[in-house]
Amino acid sequence: MLDKSFLRKVPMPKELTSQHVFKALEKTQEFFELINEKTGIHLSSIIQMNNFSGVISNVFTKMLNDVSPYKSYHDQRYPDLKHQTLGIGLEVKASNKPMKGGEGHNGHSGWHIIVCYTILDNYSIEFTQVEIADLVGYEKDGSDWKYLGSKRNNNESQRTETYITNDVGTAKLRDGTLYLNPEFVTISSSLQKAREKVSLPVPSYSIFSKSK
Repeated sequence: MLDKSFLRKVPMPKELTSQHVFKALEKTQEFFELINEKTGIHLSSIIQMNNFSGVISNVFTKMLNDVSPYKSYHDQRYPDLKHQTLGIGLEVKASNKPMKGGEGHNGHSGWHIIVCYTILDNYSIEFTQVEIADLVGYEKDGSDWKYLGSKRNNNESQRTETYITNDVGTAKLRDGTLYLNPEFVTISSSLQKAREKVSLPVPSYSIFSKSK
């Protein structure tokens, strides 16, 4: 169950608040609970996991549109949301793996939010972690991204070109953990050591800060 006490203070885009995000998380969970209860259809059991994460991302985007000044952006493929007057973009991704780094098709600059979830025994979802950070695009100096390219897999299918965050970009996202449920996500000693090796100072708001 979502708990407001698990919210943390981290840098966020202008006029987006932790309460906006929390409300969107609540509404997204309620959406999937309603489908389970009213239809008996368990989407998580019939949709391939990466596609299911895409569905969660889309639903969360819609819910954040409904409760915040960041609105779904339809003029182009990026970003997913844009502030209605300030023009600040926000890209959304969902993952079933906590401490997830960023991933995308273009490695864009700007704010990125990653909502991490787990699937419960009753097939509903529970959000376990939310990461948010302002990332430097692939085309710029000091980029937070690395290019993975595209190649055929063993089934002779070819995925689209993909960018993932490098060590610094991933550290920025993990530092910007806005929500963290310790029942599902723990800061292991190996994660702590890995963060300390990154060539980026650990900010005071980070989950890895020893002064927190």
